[in-house]
Amino acid sequence: MKLKSFALTAVALSLLLAACGSATPTAAPKPTEAPKPTAVPPTAAPAPTAAPKPTDAPKPDVPKPTAAPVPTPLPVKNTLTITLKKGLKWSDGSAYTAKDIVGTYNVFWAQSDSIWTQIADVVAVNDTTVEFKITRPGPALLRSLLRSNNIRAYSQFAKFMDQAATLRKDNVDRKGDAGKAYLDDLSKFRPAEAVVSGPFNIDPKSVTEAQLTLKKNPNGYNADKIGFDSILVYAGETKDSIPLYLSGELDYSSNAYPPEAEKSILAVGDYMKIIRLASSGGGGMYFNNDVYPLGKKEVRQAFAYAINRAEVAKAALGESAVGIKYMAGFSDLAVPTWLPADLIGKLNTYAYDPAKAEALLKGLNFTKGADGIWVDDKGKKMEYEMIVPQDFIDYFNAAENTALQLKKFGIKLTVRGYPSAERNTVAAKGTFQISMDIGFRFGFPHPLSSYDYNIRDGIGGKNNPTNPEGSRGMNWPWVQKAADGKEVNIKDLVDKMGDGFDPEAQKPYVATVAQIFNDQLPVVTLFERYFNDPIDTKTRVTGWLPFTDPIYVNNQNDSPTTWMLIEGILKPSATNTKKIFTTSYPYIAPPKGHFNVFATDNIPLGLGSVNNPWLYTPLFFYSFAEGKYVPMLAEKYEIK
Repeated sequence: MKLKSFALTAVALSLLLAACGSATPTAAPKPTEAPKPTAVPPTAAPAPTAAPKPTDAPKPDVPKPTAAPVPTPLPVKNTLTITLKKGLKWSDGSAYTAKDIVGTYNVFWAQSDSIWTQIADVVAVNDTTVEFKITRPGPALLRSLLRSNNIRAYSQFAKFMDQAATLRKDNVDRKGDAGKAYLDDLSKFRPAEAVVSGPFNIDPKSVTEAQLTLKKNPNGYNADKIGFDSILVYAGETKDSIPLYLSGELDYSSNAYPPEAEKSILAVGDYMKIIRLASSGGGGMYFNNDVYPLGKKEVRQAFAYAINRAEVAKAALGESAVGIKYMAGFSDLAVPTWLPADLIGKLNTYAYDPAKAEALLKGLNFTKGADGIWVDDKGKKMEYEMIVPQDFIDYFNAAENTALQLKKFGIKLTVRGYPSAERNTVAAKGTFQISMDIGFRFGFPHPLSSYDYNIRDGIGGKNNPTNPEGSRGMNWPWVQKAADGKEVNIKDLVDKMGDGFDPEAQKPYVATVAQIFNDQLPVVTLFERYFNDPIDTKTRVTGWLPFTDPIYVNNQNDSPTTWMLIEGILKPSATNTKKIFTTSYPYIAPPKGHFNVFATDNIPLGLGSVNNPWLYTPLFFYSFAEGKYVPMLAEKYEIK
């Protein structure tokens, strides 16, 4: 801007004229000073306007993973310490350490495995020692930690194990976005091969829909003791394996074989034998206690006396089933381990005796009609419908035979088949009069596995008398009288026999429930199923232990064949120059099948409980005859 200047002039004139007197002239006034112009301060030139800073691009809004609400932690009741053997290696040469175990269980946590409802933490103390912090100790948990859970290699799953550890540390909501994203990444992982701990590994190039080959893993457990260089696994079910036996191409199979197939296999030569192992259960009759008079124990006892259980077993499975003896509600094989000898001697075996059955019904004022059918004390004929899963051929045959026997005695049963997919619904709702079904289970070596199934509201949903009407199952009361006359609650007793790790502390509860079961017969158990595994003892494999050996008390979940091969007891025959062992199993082949053992449809674990221990050797094996866990990858375990 330019500045304009202004000058201001002021003139003041004062003329005074003095007229008389003196001649001295008056002094002229001093001129008035012109006023100084007002100083105008200079205006500072404005600073140039700064260029505006560029606005930062907005950052994407990445939400932090939501932490799940932290429940009140259960108190730690036990610490299970497992000590590994030294020098163990995976097939890729990496060391097998406690880090592998911790990593495996962290992934289980991310997958919401139910085992984390019973454990609070798993810690690697050092390379060979791992500790499990237990909140809900029980026999099923011990089985999982020592025997059932296959440990995976950190070297192959490091990324996922580390991520899972972080998710668990941060208590991330596993159902939230972060948890789902993790599981999605894990499920998509497709390694080129399996990394295993056992003496054999799958040759990826060998896998077809027809067969695959397990090659010797020199780094695997006991590999130096095993005489076979490979195991050939043919794909298929029973029908596919029978021709292989007949042509001399199969050494062993864990498939189930009908009696006629057994005969044809044994006819190949006297060197063909059948290994008969107890399965995980057997057949039995469930009675709806809401249907009169089936709620009376004397009626159920009469049923037991009127049925020849050995005959039912043969009708069901030929030589691969045995009639139940002790009627204790769980496997006959386990009775000597869990019940004291004096109690075993007192158990009623309900040996086939129609006369005793008749006496029991007469004692209830039942009478036999002119047509030979018994009539109850209310004048109603003893005619009932017995349902059975129609696709359980062995159980259907058992039902038909049972109906024939009871008809001769004077009780009419009409057998009706229904789809096995409806079993749990039908059982829980109690929409039956009598049901032929799995009468007991022995999924792990403890009576709890059976009682939880057949008389409590466990896996099978067979009995829950406290539920609303229409969902009580067979509605057998849990409150019963023990041998001493005192009332007990069956559910409480089953809970107690499954609490903790001390079998000696649990045996009294088992004994009480066994006595009540034997007297009340809520389920008339009929037969125990045995697997029938054919073996060729000459062509390629020798060294099979005699069938009198205690190892054959084991069931397939702890297969004698698996154990004998891993321990180097089985050997190639002199003519087996290729040192090959052959078996069969309906595995899942590519493209669906893969080698991610944390995801479904994987090939290694899909080879079944008999075969996969050759790949993933367990920490311990279980000896049924000894009633204890035998070390394999682990050296020992300790519970505090």
